[in-house]
Amino acid sequence: MISRILEEVDKLTKKYKTRDPFEIAKGLNIDIIYHDLGNLKGYYYYQSRMKYIVINNNISEDLKPMICAHELGHDRLHLHFAKNFAIREFGLFDMSSKPEREANLFAAELLVDETRFLELVLAGHTYSDISSELSIPIEIINLKYIIHKFKVV
Repeated sequence: MISRILEEVDKLTKKYKTRDPFEIAKGLNIDIIYHDLGNLKGYYYYQSRMKYIVINNNISEDLKPMICAHELGHDRLHLHFAKNFAIREFGLFDMSSKPEREANLFAAELLVDETRFLELVLAGHTYSDISSELSIPIEIINLKYIIHKFKVV
């Protein structure tokens, strides 16, 4: 599945010339909606040929791209699930199910440029440093490392 994730992210970043999940969603005609969702961080759903990413407007601005990228992962990888019900996110880095792991890996690959990641790693930066430098949660940096190891093998 990592190969499919890598191919999909590569295809999207080349087509839209960006890693910005909001720009990619716009290009894919996915409506992004903000609502007060309580403890729900966001969700993705597909209804009547319309695609939606709903993001909790009460979460920090730094997390909104992560939520959007994660939900884009569901759009690209799990559309068949979303046709039956909304895919909801309570825990941002939930790795307990295959679809959630895949969406998290998709988000890591989309949000973290490989070249910049390797520059920082080779310069001796810790994951915490890289997380701060890129304004991306450390969990995503860890997932990027897992993806990088897959690429190297």
